[in-house]
Amino acid sequence: MGEFPVRPLVRVPSLYLRYRLGTVSPSTLSRNIRGIRGKTKAEMEEVAEATFARRVKPDIFAGAELLIRRLVTNGAEVVLATLSVDVIVRPLADYLGVREVIAASLEYDEGVCTGRLARGPTFNREKRDYVLDYLSARGVSASACHFYSDSINDLPLLAAVGHPVAVNPDRRLRRVARARNWRVIRFG
Repeated sequence: MGEFPVRPLVRVPSLYLRYRLGTVSPSTLSRNIRGIRGKTKAEMEEVAEATFARRVKPDIFAGAELLIRRLVTNGAEVVLATLSVDVIVRPLADYLGVREVIAASLEYDEGVCTGRLARGPTFNREKRDYVLDYLSARGVSASACHFYSDSINDLPLLAAVGHPVAVNPDRRLRRVARARNWRVIRFG
């Protein structure tokens, strides 16, 4: 299997965060994505599948997998909302039986990557807005939804849903979750 550099895909979320914080320029962000220009969508999906099998699947917490599979089996609509790029997280979503992914997406022209983002990474208030728009389009109230996160960066979305859950939370999120009496789950 021929591989293309996946580093640009993996770096997109952190570069985007640095861009939002004003520590990296739009041209730097674009330059790092250009490394995948000219790769077909099929090539990228093949590499994402191989990367999932080698690096991601072995690290999935058994308790988290069980929880997600139980939700899916019981008919809950589970959506993976992530800062990452959709082509990278799609194999994880498929493995867990999750149909919907809200993530950054790459721009393609006739099945070939242009090296640009079609939609930037979902982060902080943007993630909240993307998810709330998704729910609104389906006639679902955010107050009826659960949202699971490990990061303080997801605070706007956690605060917007009726059932926020901190999962293996970072220090700041753990503090907020305790103060707001939110559910906290630890997977080891």
